[in-house]
Amino acid sequence: MMVKRRSHERGQDLVEYALLLPIFLLLVMAIVDLGRATYYYSAIHNSAREGARYGVIHPDDPAGIETVVLTKSVGLNPAFLTVTTILPDEKTIQVTVTFQFRVVTPIVGALIGSNEVTLGSRATMRIEG
Repeated sequence: MMVKRRSHERGQDLVEYALLLPIFLLLVMAIVDLGRATYYYSAIHNSAREGARYGVIHPDDPAGIETVVLTKSVGLNPAFLTVTTILPDEKTIQVTVTFQFRVVTPIVGALIGSNEVTLGSRATMRIEG
């Protein structure tokens, strides 16, 4: 059985789509931003750990540690990365990596107060013999 639409209801679907499309696109972009932030956090966490693993064997080579961190941080812009290496005592090394993450969605930036979020990770390991 076919339902006949009245002439004044024809544009109703188009108006509903026009009203909901911006909200839907904003939600999709917020999900994309969250996915990007998760990937970047995972990448800096892994690069900090790899830098600390290199530093366990070569604790007196901070330039080498920074090089390892930069090469292991796949997909991140090195200009926004900061690598800090400290030796809290003679038996441990600590590598801290921070990254300035820029959100794509302007509304998300307005909600958090800035278009940039600092993501950071720290790895601490014991120096070998």
